[in-house]
Amino acid sequence: MTVPAFSVVVVAWNSAEALETCIGSLRESAAASATPLEIVVVDNASSDASLATARRLRCDVVVSNPLNAGYGVAAMQGLARATGRWALLVNPDVVVRRGFVAALAAAAESSPEDVATLAPDVRFASDESIVNFRGVEVDDAGVPTEVEAATRASIEQAPREVFGGSSGACLLRLDAVRRVGSIEPAFFAYMEDVDLAWQLRRAGYSALFVPDAVALHEGSASVGADSPLKAFLVARSRRLLFRLNGPHTLRARTRRTVVELGHGTFTSLSGAGAAPWRGRADALRLRAYTGYVRQARSLVPAQVEPAPARRVSLAETLRRKRAMRRAMIGE
Repeated sequence: MTVPAFSVVVVAWNSAEALETCIGSLRESAAASATPLEIVVVDNASSDASLATARRLRCDVVVSNPLNAGYGVAAMQGLARATGRWALLVNPDVVVRRGFVAALAAAAESSPEDVATLAPDVRFASDESIVNFRGVEVDDAGVPTEVEAATRASIEQAPREVFGGSSGACLLRLDAVRRVGSIEPAFFAYMEDVDLAWQLRRAGYSALFVPDAVALHEGSASVGADSPLKAFLVARSRRLLFRLNGPHTLRARTRRTVVELGHGTFTSLSGAGAAPWRGRADALRLRAYTGYVRQARSLVPAQVEPAPARRVSLAETLRRKRAMRRAMIGE
């Protein structure tokens, strides 16, 4: 049996057409460098042909969930079935370029043991000159953002350190992920990657951006860029993220409150209505659980307290959100 250079884990939900394109691009990229891959697809009770597509494409492992368990649970199912030393989490609406697999495989092979995450260069499919994400970062108040989102793509020659990877596309060292307990299932969708990055950093691991691994991403292909469902889930997950990881000083809490008011208002006015406020309220139902998880995590002393990224101003945040929305809907 051929040992894969890394496993690929794709969580599918009503994404049959995108899934075929994604897997096809990964296989073409792998074939270009004769790099063996293992492909694992977890279908979250899709109502379209996603499950049939995964089976027709003869993926190495296909998991069929009887209900939509959420992204976090499905991703954990996929990671648990991966046999490679590394696993690529990738959204089904991602299309990789020819050199993508070779670049990530080479970076994984040469990375020291304390590197747990490799973040590729992901651009918008509608405009390849604009960055979608190059990993994730958090500021000193615990507010997350995607690295260089909605900025012009620069040409870089060497990998550099980032806070963590985005689950839209990132390569994870599996033994490191298992050491910190894998993905927190409280995150139904969104922000689970930031939470995982936080745990990996505290355990002493680092993350690198790999500029030669380039991919294209549509964004919000399953639920839609302006979907109230997405607004609800993002708002809910942000609140859970702050509860589990955010600094609890008065200064940090105050900044997060201001940021969340702005985030919720912008999302509401963009067409989501009351969804972001309902999402934040829904997160309160898990207050006892998140308190328990936070306390349990505190029993393991942090090896490293992650250094915060610079704060992104309100004006810059709004500019990025508008630019990302335009790119996602193809304006």
